[in-house]
Amino acid sequence: MNPAEATREIGWNISAIWLMYVLLAPTLVVAGYGLWRHIRLWRCGQPALRFDRPAARLGMLVRHALLQMRTARQAFAGGFHLMVFAGFIVLMIATTVVMLDFDLHTNIMKGRFYLVFQSLIADLFGGLVMVGLVMAAGRRWIGRPKQLVYTKEASWLLALIFVIVVTGFLVEGWRIAATNDPWAAWSPIGNAVASLSAPLMSESILRTAHAGGWWLHLLLVYGFIAWAPFTKLRHIVTAPLSIYTGNLDGYGRGLKEIDFESEAPLGVASLEQFSWKDLLDLDACTECGRCTAVCPANTVGKSLSPRDIILDLRSQMHAKADELLATRGTTPEEEPRIPV
Repeated sequence: MNPAEATREIGWNISAIWLMYVLLAPTLVVAGYGLWRHIRLWRCGQPALRFDRPAARLGMLVRHALLQMRTARQAFAGGFHLMVFAGFIVLMIATTVVMLDFDLHTNIMKGRFYLVFQSLIADLFGGLVMVGLVMAAGRRWIGRPKQLVYTKEASWLLALIFVIVVTGFLVEGWRIAATNDPWAAWSPIGNAVASLSAPLMSESILRTAHAGGWWLHLLLVYGFIAWAPFTKLRHIVTAPLSIYTGNLDGYGRGLKEIDFESEAPLGVASLEQFSWKDLLDLDACTECGRCTAVCPANTVGKSLSPRDIILDLRSQMHAKADELLATRGTTPEEEPRIPV
């Protein structure tokens, strides 16, 4: 076999594939609406200059969003987070390659690129996602560190992502078994599924299982995309935005001199007094509890929890959404508080 000829048929065994595009439209509408609900609240905040020095901000984005340098400070939690993050990046690129080949007829999904990246690397990084999810679930359900927030939403998200990856591997394995794919060895996890399935399932059953699994996988992915902005997974967008618009001068230099003789109120007394960056940061909180874990007051047994303060403010921001939007300035001078 010539590796230069390696490829596979995209959409094999799938009929009415046009329905995929029909379902994508409402998925993106729901996800877009979910994200816009947050953006419009951020724009209620006071002005803040956070888009200057783009090169320095891009550097922060690379270090802390792409390379996960802050998250890596915690070996176990940072490890599984990096596994899931890197795995999703690779799987997203692999899915984009399929789209470019199938929809734009680029004919790039072939040869050694198909074998090395689209088959081997995608399989291995998909496996890393599953390992990372198991580690995250073990930490949350067995280790139960006190700094985490324990909600049903978090558990459902872990389960949903795991099922999405598993169904993807099942679909791949059933295709390999049904077609007797000559390049199966390049997809180690899919090939393992095929080896286990082939002795137990006839070709017709494999085809039926493959088609049903393909549509189930698609619906789960679309559901995940639509649901994400309404869950803590919005940090996929808000965390990079928060990092890019971070303070480049050090937080101490941003403090203003306090006039104790003035009758003006000190600090922030309402959500409307926060800047748009502050409101964005509320939505960027991932509930990891690292702020509380290093809080001096909390470490000596005081009840102060910075994480809970952030979460309470975030809850108040969304509970008062209508009020915030109603009182937001509407004059042309006040409108561009955050670029959109």
